[in-house]
Amino acid sequence: MTGDPVGASFVASLARPGGNITGVSMMQGLEGLAGKRVELLKDALPKATRIGLVFNPGSPTNVRSVAQSEEVAGPLGLVIRPFPVQRGDDLEAAINAVAREGVDGVDIEPAHPFTSYPRETGELLLKYRVPAISEVRGIAESGGLLSYGPNLFDAMRRLAYFVDRILKGTKPADLPVEQATKLELIVNMKTAGALGLTIPPLILARADEVIE
Repeated sequence: MTGDPVGASFVASLARPGGNITGVSMMQGLEGLAGKRVELLKDALPKATRIGLVFNPGSPTNVRSVAQSEEVAGPLGLVIRPFPVQRGDDLEAAINAVAREGVDGVDIEPAHPFTSYPRETGELLLKYRVPAISEVRGIAESGGLLSYGPNLFDAMRRLAYFVDRILKGTKPADLPVEQATKLELIVNMKTAGALGLTIPPLILARADEVIE
């Protein structure tokens, strides 16, 4: 299970892996959901004009997500401001920098250190009053505004299917990589209240879960 198995050169293509690796794609990188998260953040913050993108520059998948976000942002009248972060020790400085820049909201990309410190990331976002969306559910649960992406538990369960087929003799090259199919939108209304934000009814109607 990985964000972008083609971009990471693990497989030749999703349909024909072509080697000894197969599994589940979490739909990141150029073919991923970063652009959709930018769209959702714009829907939640209709007056937004500047969106920050907090990412790990050491992750090729994250770098491709920046490109995708910038491509989506133009037609929405948004400017993307990248904020690179590589170490957990730099998290607070990075979120503080985001707040000082005056962006209207941020997308936190799924990579270390954010996946390693989701609670701390969410708490810092709330501390510095930065509305944020992320694929990482734990960030939304602890202070982020929204999360949108594949359901991690559902994706991990699909891995058992591949293990079963391979142990019964099927070659990984003959098992197409699956894209995560269960996507969920989480809205943290406690964070919205703390930031003085009104979440549009359309976002609430689409939400799979609302944290009160």
